[in-house]
Amino acid sequence: MSVLIFADHHNGKFPKGSLEAVSYGNKVATQLNTDCIAITYGAINGDGGLGSAGASKVLKSNLTSASDSQQLCRVIVAAAQAVNADVVIFAHDIAGKLVAPRVAARLDAGLVPGATSLPDADFTVRKNVFSGKAIAELTILSAKKVITVLPNSFPLENN
Repeated sequence: MSVLIFADHHNGKFPKGSLEAVSYGNKVATQLNTDCIAITYGAINGDGGLGSAGASKVLKSNLTSASDSQQLCRVIVAAAQAVNADVVIFAHDIAGKLVAPRVAARLDAGLVPGATSLPDADFTVRKNVFSGKAIAELTILSAKKVITVLPNSFPLENN
């Protein structure tokens, strides 16, 4: 069992949203007492700062870009199966919005898009609804879980 986080980058530099997703994944992995593994693609220097954001291991795909969401979905699903990931986390950005639902469908997983809180013991996650005027609490009941993290909703913590 592990937590897998997809970290998108732009020319080898990870945006704040990707680093927040890794930090969020590290907190989820700590709650579940398991490993926090990040996956990315292309050429990056070292771990690109993912280790300091909380990733204990960084997997690198041989894809050159994230422009093909179907190809990226296949890579992430294969990585999730290889590391036995029960939770897959994305930033709630363009790549996360395109790929997370496909990954959830292929893994037969529950999906919470735009999470704003860490899951509790029952794996209940909060998210904004009605343009941020209300908060919904969603409980993921499936064995596999996919979450996208809303930008600026979870502080970036360096480890």
